[in-house]
Amino acid sequence: MSATATDSEVEVPSVLWGLNPIFSAFARLYIKDILEMKQSKQVPGIFFYNRHPVKQVDILGTVVLIKKRDAFHTYGVDDGTGVISCTCWKNSLAEQKSLSDFESSSCGLDLIEQIRKLQMAVHKKTNPEIGDLVRVRGSIRVFRQQREINASVYYKVDDPVYEVQIARLFELPRLYRDIYDKPFQIPEETKSSLGVASLFGSVGVLSENIRAFLLRNKIQSFYKQELETVEELVDLIRQGTTAEQTDSKSHSFSSLIRESFLEAIRILENKGVLFQKSKNPNDTYYVTEQDKELHRVTLEVLRDDCKRPKYAEKGCHLRHILSCLQQSYSPYVTEIVVRCLLDWLETNSDIVTTMEEYYTVF
Repeated sequence: MSATATDSEVEVPSVLWGLNPIFSAFARLYIKDILEMKQSKQVPGIFFYNRHPVKQVDILGTVVLIKKRDAFHTYGVDDGTGVISCTCWKNSLAEQKSLSDFESSSCGLDLIEQIRKLQMAVHKKTNPEIGDLVRVRGSIRVFRQQREINASVYYKVDDPVYEVQIARLFELPRLYRDIYDKPFQIPEETKSSLGVASLFGSVGVLSENIRAFLLRNKIQSFYKQELETVEELVDLIRQGTTAEQTDSKSHSFSSLIRESFLEAIRILENKGVLFQKSKNPNDTYYVTEQDKELHRVTLEVLRDDCKRPKYAEKGCHLRHILSCLQQSYSPYVTEIVVRCLLDWLETNSDIVTTMEEYYTVF
């Protein structure tokens, strides 16, 4: 039922995930496997089961825990193999709001009554109690070091004669046997056209070594072509290729180098480690953890704004910092870049976290 360590050690490059239909589907997995899947090193929020990239799941289970908030409810859902938290945002249609706007308009009474009935039905379906059976579909995410499901659809399932549960009981073993437990295989013609035989084994290692190289040499910015001349990085690609491919005069090897570095840089961009100030891939790349100007502007924003009464107690929220950086530094700075930056500054004790996603300086 669960993937072995060997299956998940080598990741499929992200450029190939679209070839796997599971990537765009809601995978019907056991909760135990959702909790144990290995997270991608390339893109946050993507997980691997038997080399299948999984980003969204479909579960059926019993509510064993409820935590209610103003904007959302958190349900602990148990399917018999494990328990996972599901963040379920309130449905505005289910809120018992006044219908005076409709009553004052030309809408007929029949329409108003139908809207009331719809509100009641949605409210009943989206407010399960302890012991109720629920179905949840959503994306997997990690919040406070705990894996959970951010629900896009959730509802209570009425199953008085266990028909739905029995159907699920038979369906999942078949899905595992026919689909999930068969490791994702890349078509040979795709391997040949993209040089994936090399990319598959080295691109993840290459991205990690690029990051280490940039930090070790305190490089703040670079062009992609400059990295392609660093021998120690090119050697990583050469180690996973055949003698014919590694011939320095070989066009295929030159193409493989470009493809490998492009994919490795894309991985680092998805982690927020690298960013650009334009949309041209040939322009300068900036290193989030080394860009002194970015650090200076960020610390100035925090020092100035944390003196204001509005931010004095809790500090500045991540999205406020992002908005300020987009205005005063570059509009191309993204949230994932700011997260990487704040983690780095906190690691170096330049800033501190006051609460989840709030930061301040002393």
